Amino acid sequence: MKTDETGRMVEFGEFPELETKRLVLRRMTLADAGFYLRHFSDPDIVELTAFDAPQNIDKARQELLEFCIKPFEESKGIRWGIVLKGETELAGTIGYHQWVKAGGYHARVGYDLVAAYRRRGIMTDALMAVLRCGFETMRLNKVEACTDPRNVASIRLLEKLGFHQDGVLRENTYYHGRFIDEVVFSLLASE
Repeated sequence: MKTDETGRMVEFGEFPELETKRLVLRRMTLADAGFYLRHFSDPDIVELTAFDAPQNIDKARQELLEFCIKPFEESKGIRWGIVLKGETELAGTIGYHQWVKAGGYHARVGYDLVAAYRRRGIMTDALMAVLRCGFETMRLNKVEACTDPRNVASIRLLEKLGFHQDGVLRENTYYHGRFIDEVVFSLLASE
């Protein structure tokens, strides 16, 4: 782990595996490409993330490398695979992107969960572990989250964990012929 003059992390050393009572948050590898293809082809995830599904296993490998593996290797972010203890299949993913290391000390968190695992408190556990890592290890000052205003479950999760709604980025994303708003939330280290 490297830090700057303020003691804030600027890059990880080894990939930090995180654990809760019932979850392991682990590094994703190219062996997870099958999961990635199935998971990010879920119509709900496609619609609420405004991100097209990978077209085949090769495209899934490319996206997995680009969005889940390289950001850690390049110290630009980190993404964990979520696994329930005692299981081997991934239940979802969670991580930081847009990591600003100087002048702001903040990052944006993103997360997704396989439909069969939703509404069981899994993402609450995972997000709490990731927030702890962000504030205590990475020494972030602020964690941001953006969500589709139709994603009521995500909004409830963020509010439950103390995030404040900062506003709405009106028509911030263009997807499949229409503009989509994004609701912006944040949580400060002091909160």
